[in-house]
Amino acid sequence: MKVCVAAFAVLLIAALFSSFLPDGVNTPTSCCFSHVPKQIPRSLVVKYRHTNSKCSLRSTFIFTTKKGREVCSDPNAQWVQEYVKHVKQN
Repeated sequence: MKVCVAAFAVLLIAALFSSFLPDGVNTPTSCCFSHVPKQIPRSLVVKYRHTNSKCSLRSTFIFTTKKGREVCSDPNAQWVQEYVKHVKQN
């Protein structure tokens, strides 16, 4: 009986500590918490990507500029949709 209680205690402690560990591979590398309020010049944009599905703003586009700066943008904005089409074509 003591072995069963000890084993249960070890499992319980392991379960508690596992909730404090980071997600590791499943952790998003970058998330957006807000969108840029203004349109950025299209000539500066070299690529884009979507934010991770685990981020609070899931469908946001992150544009990367020529200088490597990342800009979070609203996917519903007309200029964002045009930029995505432009980058896909080039």
